[in-house]
Amino acid sequence: MAKAFDLRKQLKLHDKHLLQRLFAGQEEMATVPWDELRPRDDEPIVAAWEAMSEGSRRHYQVILLDVNELKDPRGQKVLLEELQWEPPERLAEFQACRSPADKALWAYLEARPAFDSASMFARAESLRGGQFSNRWNSLPKQPITVTDGMLSALQDEVRTFYWNRELRGDVCCVHHYQRAGGAEFFFAYLPDWPDKLLVFDEENQLTPREECYTFNNVFVYHPSEGAVELIARGGRKVQLPLRRAFCRAVLGIEVDDDEPMRATYQLDHLLDPAFSFATEPADGIAAVRMRRIRLVPKVHLPAVEYVEPKLKESASRAEVLTAIDRLLGAYSLNRSQVAVTQVGIQLQFMSDGQRKPKTMTFNVSCPNTCDLKGKPDDVRVIGERCIKRWEVLCD
Repeated sequence: MAKAFDLRKQLKLHDKHLLQRLFAGQEEMATVPWDELRPRDDEPIVAAWEAMSEGSRRHYQVILLDVNELKDPRGQKVLLEELQWEPPERLAEFQACRSPADKALWAYLEARPAFDSASMFARAESLRGGQFSNRWNSLPKQPITVTDGMLSALQDEVRTFYWNRELRGDVCCVHHYQRAGGAEFFFAYLPDWPDKLLVFDEENQLTPREECYTFNNVFVYHPSEGAVELIARGGRKVQLPLRRAFCRAVLGIEVDDDEPMRATYQLDHLLDPAFSFATEPADGIAAVRMRRIRLVPKVHLPAVEYVEPKLKESASRAEVLTAIDRLLGAYSLNRSQVAVTQVGIQLQFMSDGQRKPKTMTFNVSCPNTCDLKGKPDDVRVIGERCIKRWEVLCD
């Protein structure tokens, strides 16, 4: 899922000389006084943008959308990996750029192959770990040599599955890319159901247009780990047969319908007074709060299965622990006599000075349930980093 995009904001993020290079050769942009622009002064650029043809604007919109995708921590990590692979001699120039947005735009201008690969992988990364993604292991730990015959076999398998199941997917095209580190990515593109959408025509009139867009599934094979990840809508009813199809076409083996690997979580250490919800400045988190916690007694208590206080948003961590101690004391229990099986955590993000600060609340349950998968991509990845940092997610 692409992140929200604001063109004015995007233009303000960039060094003006990088933008000048991006728009070099565009007649309308030649009127912009690049050397005289003050920081965050985008009005001359916007005026020139509005004077460009619709086709030119679309061309640069696509570029800046990809730049926008690569400016967050996930995109920067992918871009750095690609530059370390090719061309590593340009890494010093990349690191010299002052902001993540400028790093991404520099890569478009100076290291286009790395930029293009990183843009593609960043979109796949945004879905890995999300609600349409699952991972299986126990496959052969061996490298593969991808051939045209292998890609053709995978195309046939995927096309046959969707045609037999949904009467769509009469065409399938699989593209293969190897990522730095050895992961093998297979992008399978198929035609989606046709749809009628309202579009603006050449005369700027609303016109219905029937289009058949593509949808894609992503297979990620890790030879060194003997694991395959599958990103596809439809849950396990779709993913399990697609996994079998991938293993037949690419690995030449038949596999059973095993359960996917599931992350495991631990929560008892949240009761330790020494624990803190540590954050990183780059995540833009202003505060972390525990909103609810389920405590299951480790000793038998007549008629009591668990206790679960709902905590005020304004409660500090010290106040939360005090409240828990008092609650447990009513049952003659202490913290060492209960297990934490569920917790609700709220992240409050820093305000941009114009709108109310954004919040995200997510729930974690032992042993292996977390609802972060269903959150928007931009905040989900931050939540995933947090639960790793807090050692809630077990390695």
